[in-house]
Amino acid sequence: MKSLPSLPLFTALALAVGLTNSATAADIELRAATIGSQQGIQMAGLSALVEHVAAATDDEVAINLFHSGSLGDQISNIESLDTRTLDIATIETPITTVDEDLGILSLPYLFRDREHVRNVLLGEIGEAIKAQLQEQDYRVIGFYEGGFRHITNNRHPIATPDDLSGLRIRTPESRQRVEMFNAYGANASPLPYPELYSALQTRVFDGQENPLVEVEASRFYEVQDYLSLSGHVYTVGFLLMNEARFQDLPEEVRQALLEGGAKAFAATEAFGEHADQSVIDLVEQNGMQVNEVDIDAFIEASQPLWEAFTQDLSEEARGMVERIANHP
Repeated sequence: MKSLPSLPLFTALALAVGLTNSATAADIELRAATIGSQQGIQMAGLSALVEHVAAATDDEVAINLFHSGSLGDQISNIESLDTRTLDIATIETPITTVDEDLGILSLPYLFRDREHVRNVLLGEIGEAIKAQLQEQDYRVIGFYEGGFRHITNNRHPIATPDDLSGLRIRTPESRQRVEMFNAYGANASPLPYPELYSALQTRVFDGQENPLVEVEASRFYEVQDYLSLSGHVYTVGFLLMNEARFQDLPEEVRQALLEGGAKAFAATEAFGEHADQSVIDLVEQNGMQVNEVDIDAFIEASQPLWEAFTQDLSEEARGMVERIANHP
């Protein structure tokens, strides 16, 4: 089995709390936080950002990285952006606390594959999403791959939504995700990500849903028996800054951050593509049983959710759903 792409050396040598310091003094220091592990996909993206910004500014800008939720969960990180005690955060599902309309990005089976994701996020729709968040005083310096989400549990393989009946499934802090799994028949409830491994280990939850990269990074294969490849949601990641903080930076630094954000997207996409097979190999070697699901059955069960989840959103959001679904 091939190992996942290694992170840069300076990241591998990060301090235990997750802080990565620039080797030389910098004129500007920025703080970036993620709930992702040191070996995870978010850090792969942040490391690409750090490398580019350092090179583009001749090491005049240093980005100090905090991983594994050492500065709090994603909602706390957004609050820290607001108070400008944090400069950059990796935000995924909780982006809906900034703009509820962006819950459309988590509609089940909205994205077909990575090519579809790439075409949407790197085109006019992605620019519209960035502009939407800028109106809320946030700057998206780049998107990153959170990944297609799959289901793990310790009870039995999941082939159809009926197989989820009665299972206690952990979800992110997302009303939409809770309602989605409850509609499939599960007993779903949210839990902060840093608490998830322990909750699975002690059987507080039967299972969870996350991208494959998180199954490896958080070692869920140690406390789960079955991996079912449902791909029910693609998680769009946002490299987010406070807009005023972004505008306070010199123009050349702002440009370097935006260029680095584009490199972060490419790095995380490559990381996720590699994980598609390497993580399956890893979990099977550690005793997990892996199965494909009946995608058509899941799509059929998901169709009523699109209307339920979008009926209270703006007309613009409902229109964007159609634009994304019909985008090549």
